Amino acid sequence: MCAANLNSTRLRILLVEDNPDDALLLERHLRHHGFVPEMIRVETEAEMLPHLGGPDLPDIILADYNLPSFSGPAALRLLHSTGLDIPFIMFSGAVSEETAVHAMRSGAHDYISKQNLARLVPAIERERNEAVTRRNRLAAERALKASEARFRSLVEALPLGLLISDATGRILYANRAVERLLGYTDAELFSGALALGDISSSLPEFLKRLIATGIAFEPFELACRHVNGHSVETLIGISFLDSDTIQGGRQVVIFVADLTLQKKSEEVIRRTEKLAVAGRFAASISHEINNPLEAITNCLYLVSQAELTPDARHYLDLAQKELNRVSQITVQTLRFYRSSTRPTHVDVHDLIETVLTLLDSRLRQSEISITRDLRSQPPLLAHDGELRQVLANLIGNAIDAVPRGGQIVIRSRAAHDWSQGRHGIILTIADNGTGMDSQVSNHIFEPFFSTKGITGTGLGLWISREIVNKHRGSIRLRSRRTSAELCGGTVFRIFIPAHDEPAAISKESNLDAPSISPRLDDPTMAAAL
Repeated sequence: MCAANLNSTRLRILLVEDNPDDALLLERHLRHHGFVPEMIRVETEAEMLPHLGGPDLPDIILADYNLPSFSGPAALRLLHSTGLDIPFIMFSGAVSEETAVHAMRSGAHDYISKQNLARLVPAIERERNEAVTRRNRLAAERALKASEARFRSLVEALPLGLLISDATGRILYANRAVERLLGYTDAELFSGALALGDISSSLPEFLKRLIATGIAFEPFELACRHVNGHSVETLIGISFLDSDTIQGGRQVVIFVADLTLQKKSEEVIRRTEKLAVAGRFAASISHEINNPLEAITNCLYLVSQAELTPDARHYLDLAQKELNRVSQITVQTLRFYRSSTRPTHVDVHDLIETVLTLLDSRLRQSEISITRDLRSQPPLLAHDGELRQVLANLIGNAIDAVPRGGQIVIRSRAAHDWSQGRHGIILTIADNGTGMDSQVSNHIFEPFFSTKGITGTGLGLWISREIVNKHRGSIRLRSRRTSAELCGGTVFRIFIPAHDEPAAISKESNLDAPSISPRLDDPTMAAAL
C-alpha cells in the first residue's frame, strides 16, 4: 500500500468505553471496511485528558453514553473545554430518541447505536471530511485576518494620507496620517458626518468628474482645510477603489501628501535667490559708487585748498564727514556680501562692526542701544561670510524681540574649553526683549520652526547652529519669558575654537565661567536670568 493510501485509511480513534469486547468488535469492523485503526480506550476523565493535549491528536472520538465513572456527555464537555475541533460521535447501546437528540444538541456530530454499525463507517468518513473542510476554512479565515491586520497596520503607518469615501463624498475611512495632517479626531472622521467638501471645497467637483468620466486624474496640488481653519498645501491623487461594483455603490480612494515642507523649502530657495541677487546688486552698486565718490573726494580736497569763509569751511567739513560715512557704508556692504570660500584669519570685532553698520537704520528706528564689551581675543581661522551671517541672524532676532528703547549687549572674551582642551573665543549676544518660554526654546533650533508667522522661514537659527557646528563650536541659549512679576530676555552664547595656537589663557576665562555671559539680572539688562 502506498503512503497516500496508508494516510487516508489510518484512523486514530479515542474510544471512551468500559467494555473491552465492544472495543474489539469495533476495531474488527473498521478493519473489515479498509481502515487501519489506532485505537486508544479510556474509561475516565483523567485517562482521556492527556490525549487531548499531546502532539498526536485523535482523528475522531467515539464515546459510550453511560460508563460506571464517566459518560459520553461528560467526555463531550471535556472536548469543548479544550477548544479542539475533533469529530465526536456518541456510540452507545439502545437509548431513547430523546437522549440521542440531547446529545446532538450538546454538540455531538452524530449518534450511532452499537446495534447499527452499518452507519458507523459512512459517519466517520463524513465527519473526517467535514473536519478537514472546517480546519481549512479556519486556516483561511485566520490567514485572511492576519493579512487584513498587516494591511491595516501598513496603511495606518503610512506617512501618506489615505481617505476612502462613497460616491456622495461621505468619508468612510481615514488613516492616521490624515488625522495628523488635518487635525481631525477618530470620532469626527468615522462618525460619517464628515464629507470631502469639509476638507476642501474643490474635492466634490473632482469626485463628480471622476464618476462621470470613470478616468482617474493625474496627481494635482490642492489646498486642504485644517480643523483649526488654516490652509494645508497638499498633493492629491484620486481614483476608484473598486472597479467591479455598480456605479451607485462605488467607493473612491484619495491619497493626500503633505507639501508643507516642500513649499517652505521652495520659498526658502526663492528668498535665498532673492538675497543672492540683492547681494550681488548691492555689491555691484557699491563698487560703482566708489568711482564718483573718489571724484567727489578729490573735488572737496581741491576746494579745501582755496580761501574759504569760516561758514564755508564748516559746511565743507560736514560734507567731508558725510562723504566718509557714505564711503564706509559702501565698503561695509562690499565686505558683507563677499563671502570667503576658504577659511581665513578673521577679526571677529570687525565682523560685529560690519553687521552693526548694516543694521544701524533698524537700531536707530527702534531706538535700541548697543553696548559693546569687546576684549582681546586669540586669532580665529574661519569662514568670515558664514560667521557674519550668524551674527546678522542673532542680532536681527534680538532687534525683533526688543521693544522700543531696549538694549542689546554684545560681548567677546578669550576662553578655554577645558572639557575638550580647546582655546577659542566666546561671543555673547543678550537682549532685554520679550524672551521665550521653555516650549519655544526647546524647538528654536529646529528647521522651519518660527515664532514670526508668515514673515519668518524658521531657518535662521537652524542655519546658524549648522554654521557653528561646521566650525566645531557650540551655541547655547538661555531665555525667560516676560511675565507680570519678572522681566524677560534672551542670551545666546557662541564658542568658536581657534585653530592657531593662542597665547596662554588663564583658567579665569573658562568656557563655563559665569562672568563670560551677560546675565539678565545685570542692572543694564533690567531683568533676571
